[in-house]
Amino acid sequence: MQAVVDYVGSVAENFKSKLGPSLVEVYKIGSLAHGGFSQIYSDIDVGLILRCPNPPINMDRMIAEAKALDDAYGKKLSIFWGNPDRTWGRLPVLDRLDLLDHGVPLLNNQRAKFRRPTREQVRQELRQSVERSWRPKIGELTGLAELEPKDRKPYIRAILYPARLIYSWDNLAVDSNDRAVEYLRNVRPPGLDLVPIEMALACRQGKCSAEDVFSLNADLNRQFERTVSYISP
Repeated sequence: MQAVVDYVGSVAENFKSKLGPSLVEVYKIGSLAHGGFSQIYSDIDVGLILRCPNPPINMDRMIAEAKALDDAYGKKLSIFWGNPDRTWGRLPVLDRLDLLDHGVPLLNNQRAKFRRPTREQVRQELRQSVERSWRPKIGELTGLAELEPKDRKPYIRAILYPARLIYSWDNLAVDSNDRAVEYLRNVRPPGLDLVPIEMALACRQGKCSAEDVFSLNADLNRQFERTVSYISP
């Protein structure tokens, strides 16, 4: 874990040297910030808050350089960046919530401060994420006869997705997989099978394998339908 922390620190210093005074702060976000980081299943999420009126030139090159600081960890690095008062950058609604509630400053000890997304903005982003990220994976993963190494991460994510979605839908917030699954145990959405979700969480915690989760033969289509039914008016 210390190697990941050191890498993220080097990423922060790299952006500081390149962006200068236009950089307000660099943050750990995602599971590095709110807990539950998995060396196998987690991305390395970093947020940048800027104070310039226009996006910096060569931002793609700077991100590529940050990834190149470590061959292994660079493949997991996701950079979320922007000026919250502007429409440019890559700072979606859910990542804004994560920055506000959990962002860990790495340079100047400056907590993120900007307008919180509204209830409708959060729920609209969640609806879009279902169509953009979850629904397209269902058919692909349902058709698998066996779980190959490349399929482990997307499969575990797809199994856990109902917990993350329902937690954020009800609470207008983002939190760890652990917290989301705990919330699901309490609300128990009708018809949603919690067994594969619980095992997927155990998989992230290193208590079982992705193949163990796959062997449950979870009905992904039914899980999708029950989750969508829960968030539908």
